[in-house]
Amino acid sequence: MSYRPRLTVWLALIVSTLTVGSAQAGYKLVAAAAVNDPAQVSIYQLDNGLTVYLTENHETPTFYSEIVVRAGHKNDPASNTGLAHYLEHLLFKGNANFGTTDYEKEAPHIQKIYDLYEERFNETDPAKRDAIYEQINQENIAASAYAIPNEMSNIYESLGGFGLNAHTWFEETVYKIGLPSNELRQWATIESDRFIDPVFRLFVTELEIVYEEKNRALDSKDRIVFEALAKELFKKHPYGQQTTLGEVEHLKNPSLKAVKDFYDTYYVPNNMAVIISGDIDTESTIKLVDEFFSAWKSKPLPEPKVYEEEPMTGREQVTVEYDAEPYMLMGYRLPGRNDADADALILVDMVLANSTAGLIDLNLVQSQKLRTAGATTYLQNDYGWEMLWATPKEGQTLEEAEQLVLEQINKVKAGEFDDELLQGILASLKIDQKRSLESDTGRVTMLRNSFLSGMPWSYSVAQLDRMAKLTKQDVIDAANKYYGPGYAVVYRVEGKRDVPPITKPKIDNIEIDPTRRSAFADKVLNMPTVPIEPTFIVEGRDYTVTDYADGVKLYHAPNPINDLFSLSFVIETGTRHDKDLDMAARLINQAGTKRLSPEELKKAWFALGTDFSVGVGPDRAYINLSGLDENLGASLDLLMEVMQTPAADQQKLTDMVENFITSRQQDKKSHRTIASAIRELARYGDESNYIDVLSDEQLHALKAEALLAKVSSLMGYIHTIRYTGALPVGEVVSVLRSHHPADGELKDPPPYRPRLVRVPDKVEVRFHDKVTAQSMVYVDTPSAIYEEALVPGSSYYNQYFGGMSGLAFQELRESRALAYVVGAFYANADRLDERNQVIGMIGCQVDKTVEALDGLLGLFDDMPISQERFDQGKTALINSYRTGKIGFRGVIGAVDGWNRLGITEDPRPERMQAVSDADITTLTDFYQNEVKGLPKYITVVGEKAKIDMDKLKEEGEFTEVSLEDIFGY
Repeated sequence: MSYRPRLTVWLALIVSTLTVGSAQAGYKLVAAAAVNDPAQVSIYQLDNGLTVYLTENHETPTFYSEIVVRAGHKNDPASNTGLAHYLEHLLFKGNANFGTTDYEKEAPHIQKIYDLYEERFNETDPAKRDAIYEQINQENIAASAYAIPNEMSNIYESLGGFGLNAHTWFEETVYKIGLPSNELRQWATIESDRFIDPVFRLFVTELEIVYEEKNRALDSKDRIVFEALAKELFKKHPYGQQTTLGEVEHLKNPSLKAVKDFYDTYYVPNNMAVIISGDIDTESTIKLVDEFFSAWKSKPLPEPKVYEEEPMTGREQVTVEYDAEPYMLMGYRLPGRNDADADALILVDMVLANSTAGLIDLNLVQSQKLRTAGATTYLQNDYGWEMLWATPKEGQTLEEAEQLVLEQINKVKAGEFDDELLQGILASLKIDQKRSLESDTGRVTMLRNSFLSGMPWSYSVAQLDRMAKLTKQDVIDAANKYYGPGYAVVYRVEGKRDVPPITKPKIDNIEIDPTRRSAFADKVLNMPTVPIEPTFIVEGRDYTVTDYADGVKLYHAPNPINDLFSLSFVIETGTRHDKDLDMAARLINQAGTKRLSPEELKKAWFALGTDFSVGVGPDRAYINLSGLDENLGASLDLLMEVMQTPAADQQKLTDMVENFITSRQQDKKSHRTIASAIRELARYGDESNYIDVLSDEQLHALKAEALLAKVSSLMGYIHTIRYTGALPVGEVVSVLRSHHPADGELKDPPPYRPRLVRVPDKVEVRFHDKVTAQSMVYVDTPSAIYEEALVPGSSYYNQYFGGMSGLAFQELRESRALAYVVGAFYANADRLDERNQVIGMIGCQVDKTVEALDGLLGLFDDMPISQERFDQGKTALINSYRTGKIGFRGVIGAVDGWNRLGITEDPRPERMQAVSDADITTLTDFYQNEVKGLPKYITVVGEKAKIDMDKLKEEGEFTEVSLEDIFGY
C-alpha cells in the first residue's frame, strides 16, 4: 500500500507550529546541583516529558547545546538500514516555516516526491524504477524553486554560531550548535521549531550526499574491520547486524514513509533531552526552554525490542581483505553500561591498556613486541564489548599477535598486575574528568551519556567513588567472568578490495539564490540583543612574561578552573636542521634512565598522573609535561632525570627502526597519505617531507647513545618555557629553579630557514591510480607572502567561500550533490616570511571526479559575488570577534602564533575594526588579487578505470606519478 499523508492535515499541523513559544506548560526540578557534582548540573523535566540539563561555565561568553534523541541505527527497520542517519541529515532542511520561500506552492511537489519514492520502493522492474526516478528528479527541480538550501546554517552563521553538526550512532541521534550567550532566545526559537513536522525537502540531492558518506566509510580500513567484528559478536542484535550508514541496497531504495514513521515514533519530547553548558543563568534558561519547547507533544513510546544473543563458547574468526597492513581486532561481548559489573569492566580495560602503564602498553608496545597494540571498551545500553587490537611486526603473523594479546588478558585474570596500578587508574580517571569539565563540549558529552543510559546523573557523578571501593579481586573476578574462551577475532589481510558499485544517478542542478530568506529567518535575525563586548588578550592580565634566565623567557597563564597544569620547554630547532631528531624523540619517549628501566619510568609517570612527551617538528622541539599542580616539582625531578641520564640499549633502537620502516612502507597504501605526499611534491619538490627524509640505510646506521645525547642537548639551547596552571608565577619560578636552574651560557639555536611554496607558471595536474570508492581531489594555489594587511580580506573570503553556509559547500554539495566533504579556504602562513595558500578539497565518488574538479575550479576562477551573502558574512565575522574570547589553555599558544608573524600584541582589535569598516570591495579586491586566475597544483588520487582520463588531462599539464616519485623511502 503506497504512502499518501493527507496534505491538508499535514499543513494544518504545520500552521500550528507558528505559535511555538506562545504558552508555557510548566516544568519541575528533577535534581538540583549536588554538593559532590563538579559540574553543578541542574536537571529539569517539562510537563511534556522533555529532560533538560543545565550547567553554568562562564569561561567564555558562549554556550554549547545538544538536543539528544534516544534513537540510533539500532532502531532502524531491518528493511531500511541507515534510516536514522538519513533523518539526521533531513532535519537540517527546515519545515513549513523556514527553508522555503512559499510552502503552499512547494508542498504539492514535496507530496509528489513522497508518493514517487514509495512507488519506487515497491517496484522491482529496473526500467520502471528508472522511469519513476526521472519523475522524482523533475519534481525535485520544481520543488527547489521554493527551497532555501542550508538556511539553518546561514541563520546560525549570521548569529555567530559555531560547531553546527549532528551525529548518529548505535542508540542516539544528536544535534549540536554553539552560540554567543546573548543569542539564547534565538537558539530556542530555531531549535524548538525545527523538530516540529520537518519537511524532507531536497531529499534527492541529500540522498546522494549520504551515498558519498557511505563511499567515504568504504575507504576506511578501520571501519571495515570494526563492522566485521560487531557482526560476529552480535548475530541477532542490530549492534552487529546493522550499520549507521546502512546497506548500499537500502541507500539506493529508500522509503520516505519509513523515515516519517521513524520520526513520528522516536522524535517525541519524552524520548529527548536538551543539554546546555556555558555562559548561562540556570533559572532564566529553564524558563526560556519551557516557554519554547513545551509546545512539543509527547506520545507513548514503543516497547524496546529485546535481542538475546547466544553465549559465545569458543573462538570465532573472520578474515577481510584490504590493501593495507595486516591487522588483528578481537572482541569480547560484555553486559551493558548499567550492569553491576560495568565499573569493574572499565577498570579491567584500563589495566589492559591506558596509553602509559597498562599491561599491553608495557609488555607489548613499550617492549616493541608488537608494532602497535591497544584496547578500549564500548558499553552501550543492551550490551557492551571489549576491543583489543594489534599490528604485527615485519615477519610476525596475525596469530602470533593475537596470542601476545591473549597473554595479557590471562595476566589480568591471574592477578599478575601491581596493586598500585588501580590507584594510578583512578587518579588518571579523575584528571580526565577535570579536563572534560574545562570545556562545554566535555560537560555536555558526559551529560548526554548519562541521559542515554537512562540512569540518574547522580549515579554517573558517583562512578569514581564506586570504582574507588572496588578491590583488585573485583577486577580479577570481572576479567574471569567475561573474558573467557568465547570471543571473536577479525584478521585484516592484504588483498584486493571489494568496492560495491554505486553509479552516479542523473541529478539536475538546483539553482541556489543567496538572496532568498524566509520570514522565519528574518524574525530570528531581527530579534534584539545586547552586544557582547569583546575580550582580547592583555599581557599582565591574561599572561605574563618573565626573564627566567639569560636566554630563557617564562610565559605564564593562570588556570582559573582547576589544578591541572601544562608545561612545555620550546627549542627553536627541528628536523629541517637535523633529521636525526625525529627518531631521537621517538627513542627517548620509549627510553628509561640510568636508574629506572623504561617500564619503571612509565609506571612512575603514571603514579604521578603526569603525561610526558618529547615532540619534534620541522623547526621546533617540544618537551612537554601535564598533570596535577601538586606534582609539578616531582614531575620536573623525573623530567630532568630523563633529560640528563636517558638510557636505551641499541636493540631497542633497532626494533624501533624496524617498526618505523615497516610503518612508513605501509603508509604507501593509504590513499590519504598518497594524496598528502603528492601535494608535498608539488609544493616543495625535493624538500617534500616525504622525500627529504632518512633512508632505510641511514636509519639502520643510527646509534642509540648518540640519539639520546642529541635530545639531552636540547636544554642547552636558548629556549622558552610555557606554563599554564593554578600556581602563581613566583611559585612556578621557585619550583623551576630548584629543578631546572638553567645555569651557564646557552647556545643559540640554528637560524630559521624559510620553506617557500613553489609558484608554478601554469596549472599542473598530478594523478595516482588507486582503487578507491572515493577520489581525493585537491586544488592548491600559492598566493602572496604573508602580510597583516591581507588578513581582513582573507577573513571575508573564507567566510564567503568556505564553511557550511559558504559558496563551495552550497554549490558543490547542496546544489549538485557532488560530494559529502567539500572544503575551501585561504590559509595565511604561520611565519612572517612564508607564503599564503588557497586550498580546496573535495572527496567524491570516483565517476564524479572530473565534474567535481571542474565545479571547484569554476568557483575559484569565477566566483559569483552577492551583496546579501557578503552582508551575512560581515555580521558573522563581527560576532566571531565579539565572542571569540580565547580560553586560558589557548592564551600562550595564541601569543606565540602572533609573535611568529612579527606581532607583539593581540591583533584582533585592529582586525575587528578593519572588518567592521570593510565593504564588498574588500572581498572583491582580495579575490581578484590573491585568488582569481592564479596557477594551481591539482592532485587526484582515484581509480583510473572509472575516471574520464581524457578530460582530466585537459585540466592542465598532466603527470601520472608513481609511489617512487612521491616517497623518498
